[in-house]
Amino acid sequence: MEIKDLFNKPKIILVSGDVDTGKSNFLYYCIKKLMEENLFHLYTYGLKIDVGGKKFHSNEELEQIKNSIIFVDEFFNLFDLEDTKKRKLIEKTMRLISHNNNILVLSGVPENFKKFIAGKSNTIIYLKSTLSDFINGSKIKSVCLSYKGDELGSSVLNLDKSEALIFNQLHYEKINVPYLTEFDTKKNNPKILISKNPPKDAKNILKKSEIKEIKELENGI
Repeated sequence: MEIKDLFNKPKIILVSGDVDTGKSNFLYYCIKKLMEENLFHLYTYGLKIDVGGKKFHSNEELEQIKNSIIFVDEFFNLFDLEDTKKRKLIEKTMRLISHNNNILVLSGVPENFKKFIAGKSNTIIYLKSTLSDFINGSKIKSVCLSYKGDELGSSVLNLDKSEALIFNQLHYEKINVPYLTEFDTKKNNPKILISKNPPKDAKNILKKSEIKEIKELENGI
């Protein structure tokens, strides 16, 4: 399966995975692959790195988008599903996706996908997921548990960071997802633990920020 095959018609695509399993990397990968061979209107929410297209910041804006591919990272920040009144408006927005000729991709952790969100999905993409975090009775959980591949254990759908499992209403397919270092916003995070006795050649591999932090820690700053 090629990435472009997922974006063949108006639909809602869910991307589910535990924290730090490569959900954002998967979204960037999809956008990159689509841009290589296609022209399309792109809208994004929640992506930290600019990939072109237009950003939007509210449910009201989402309702006005037409004829586009829309990527929403950490969608729970956009949809207030705990507010009953707002949830009714969100359900209306979801019904408009097909009517407005859009493809909507929602990315989140398993517990984010309430029953009504999961029930409206056409395609579900799984990254490594803890089974107990899925909401009981939701479509996204039942589809996951129906998979009988070796990756499904008693407590975890145990996929590598380079893998994604796709269910397109007809069958399951596992694909490889390359790590895109240019879109990794966490790669330059400083180390939390720093050895007091680093190797003699450590200064050749430590970043300037890390060397500065070592000196500050040694001086009690």
